[in-house]
Amino acid sequence: MERLVLSPLPVKLEKAALMAANHIPEDSDLKEEFADLVDAANRVLCCKAILLEAEKTVPFPLPEGVTPRFYYAMTVGTEIEEDEDCDYPYLGDIVRQAALDIAMEDTQALLRDKYGMKNIVFHNPGSTEGWDKLLSIDIAALTGASEIGITVDERGIMAPWYSTVGLFAEG
Repeated sequence: MERLVLSPLPVKLEKAALMAANHIPEDSDLKEEFADLVDAANRVLCCKAILLEAEKTVPFPLPEGVTPRFYYAMTVGTEIEEDEDCDYPYLGDIVRQAALDIAMEDTQALLRDKYGMKNIVFHNPGSTEGWDKLLSIDIAALTGASEIGITVDERGIMAPWYSTVGLFAEG
C-alpha cells in the first residue's frame, strides 16, 4: 500500500482568473485589495496532501457502488489566516477555497499521470447520501492527516477550516 505525502503542493493562485471567477471588475476599488491578497497568499501558501493507496478490504462503510483507489487528506493550512498581509477576512475565504480547489485539481492530475486514473471521482464523508460525516475521523486517522496539520473533532469537524478528507475512485 503506497502512501504519498505531498507537502507542499505547488499551488499558484492566478489573479486574473480569480478576479474573473469572482466577478471583481477591473475598475473597482476591490481589485487592488484582492490583488494584494492574492500576492500575499502566493508568498505564504503551503497546500499539503496525503494520498494512501486503498487496499481490497475497506476498513469502514463506503457509499454504495464506490470502490476507492486512494484515500486522501488535504489542507490549505492556516498560513493565510496567520499572515498579517493576508488580513482580508471577507476575501480570505475566496482565496483559501480557490487554493484548496487548485490543490484538488493538481492531486487529480498526479493520479492521472502517475497511476493512470481516467475518470476520477472524489467523495467526502457527509457529501454522499448515506455516507456519515463522522467517517472523516476514520479517514483522517487512516491517512495520518495529523502529519500535515489536520485535526478532526468528535463531530467530524476538521481544522484548519479549509481541509478535506475522502477518497478517490474511478467513475
